[in-house]
Amino acid sequence: MEDLATTYHWEVAPDYDRLLVVVRMRAHTGDQYIVEANCDDYKEAPPFFEFIDPENGERGTRRAYPRTNDSFFHDQGPCICAPFSRKAYRSVVPTGPHADWVFGDWQTSTASNIPWANYAKLGDMFGLIYKRMSRPDLYKGRIG
Repeated sequence: MEDLATTYHWEVAPDYDRLLVVVRMRAHTGDQYIVEANCDDYKEAPPFFEFIDPENGERGTRRAYPRTNDSFFHDQGPCICAPFSRKAYRSVVPTGPHADWVFGDWQTSTASNIPWANYAKLGDMFGLIYKRMSRPDLYKGRIG
């Protein structure tokens, strides 16, 4: 992940004692985002990703989340809508959009015909998040 952080100019702050990784990244427009991954029980459970509003520190608000032209950043919750995001599972979080996903198979999931095993490492997850914000054809500002 260090290489990705250098390449994409992310600020990465790991907290090894609490099993957290906080990454500050910017969208192609310069909009700043703070993404936290809580990795307790990783790899049995996917990380719990949360966006934090860089202006007021509020967690999980619609304003803290990016909006794209697909459902990767889901306004329900809001959450990252991917099997590697614990917050996307309704069995874990009541606002999670997916009651149809099996929580235990996140590393081998092929939801939406995507081989999610390719995104089982933290750097790959943050890379996919960043990709949605760095591309003008995908990024559409903030959800709220």
